[in-house]
Amino acid sequence: MAEGKLANPGPLGLGGFALTTFVLNVHNAGLVPAAIDAALPLGLFYGGLAQLIAGILEMRTGNTFGLTAFGSYGAFWIALASLVYFHKLGLVSAEAIGPALGITLLAWTIFTTILTILTFKSGHTTLIAIFVLLDLLFILLVVAHYTGSATIKHLAGYDGILTSIVAWYGMWEGIKAQFDVVSTD
Repeated sequence: MAEGKLANPGPLGLGGFALTTFVLNVHNAGLVPAAIDAALPLGLFYGGLAQLIAGILEMRTGNTFGLTAFGSYGAFWIALASLVYFHKLGLVSAEAIGPALGITLLAWTIFTTILTILTFKSGHTTLIAIFVLLDLLFILLVVAHYTGSATIKHLAGYDGILTSIVAWYGMWEGIKAQFDVVSTD
């Protein structure tokens, strides 16, 4: 890499997003209920901290969308995992956890819808697919939360798994692009 040239932080952000989303949604789909125990630390560190770092690095490349998306979803994962941990530690009561989670999911659905609409201006098929699937995931999670439907939660889980696969493909595209560039060094 040439001196002063920044690496593409997108694959790091997509990797953190994809892996953490996959593990949580394997739980949501009912495939591996205990996966929630792995999803929480991933939410703090890989989905959270690594995406937050990717967002900050996107700022250095001038990518406002990447900064906003990775920075925000990194903070989302940290906040979501913290909310669950705070509940487990008794810092958030049993009466408060349901409404807190519900309004959190609803707010993130609104945020994701805004970003999803913006992705259509990019013309990047993978990015569009990630955000359409992610928006659907949040919508399904909100409906499952407020209706208590296990079927809709499982459907959300499968959508989340598919979202993860598409995000991993986006990560692959970003890394592969580095190898497609002919080096002039």
